[in-house]
Amino acid sequence: MAEEFPLPSSSYKELIKIIRAYGRIGTEASLGDVSKLAVMGETSVSGNNKFLIALGIIKAGQKKAITPLGAELAKALDHEMPDEIASKWRAVVNATDFLERVIAAVRIRKTMDEASLESHVAYSAGQPKTPAVATGARTVVDILITSGLLKEEDGTLIAVAPEPRPITETVDKTLSIADSPSNNLIFERGMARASTRLGGVQLNIDVTVQCTPADLQDLGHKLRKVLKDFNEPEVKQEAAPPQPTEPDPSAPPLPPAPASEVAEE
Repeated sequence: MAEEFPLPSSSYKELIKIIRAYGRIGTEASLGDVSKLAVMGETSVSGNNKFLIALGIIKAGQKKAITPLGAELAKALDHEMPDEIASKWRAVVNATDFLERVIAAVRIRKTMDEASLESHVAYSAGQPKTPAVATGARTVVDILITSGLLKEEDGTLIAVAPEPRPITETVDKTLSIADSPSNNLIFERGMARASTRLGGVQLNIDVTVQCTPADLQDLGHKLRKVLKDFNEPEVKQEAAPPQPTEPDPSAPPLPPAPASEVAEE
């Protein structure tokens, strides 16, 4: 038998009213407070609380309170911002194993019609086949469509490939490049910062590094080499001193020195 997962008891439209009410209250609230603000019966609110707790939208307790994740979703719903609403629902789905497994089931099958997916949701949640469960399963499907992780195509639903997440590698370490303490290389959130001194002037150079995790293995070596090449002054070849020339045997002999110079010697 499938592991039980609580499903909502209301439609998507009614569910977001409850989320918005919790978001507006912001702190711990009684069932009566939420139902009054959402303009719904207390039974309708309480029938959705377990589902909202399972999704991490509200906190469990005698009095429920919105979570930071739920507060962001409630704010987007209040302002009726479709892109932000989709983004916040995706964050909820990514944090909920059950919903991720539903998306995976659609991806494996390539396509699923809505009725089949609703049945799959109810069965996977371990819930009996009742009208209330069918409503909850439909609400889950609506959430996945609203998140943009499922979309309708030719009368069926397909899973949308998630956007690639940016890779941020942070290395909290200073790598010594040379014996001099003034020459160093620091990795900070994908940024290599080189620092050196030239003629008493401090020169800082920022180098942005874009790479995949596979490239990180020898990245430090490559950056060391770049900095080493930068720090080493260019060696200029000095002109060789003139070499003494051998006397030319074919040249005429030098005349003898004057007698006066010989006498002085």
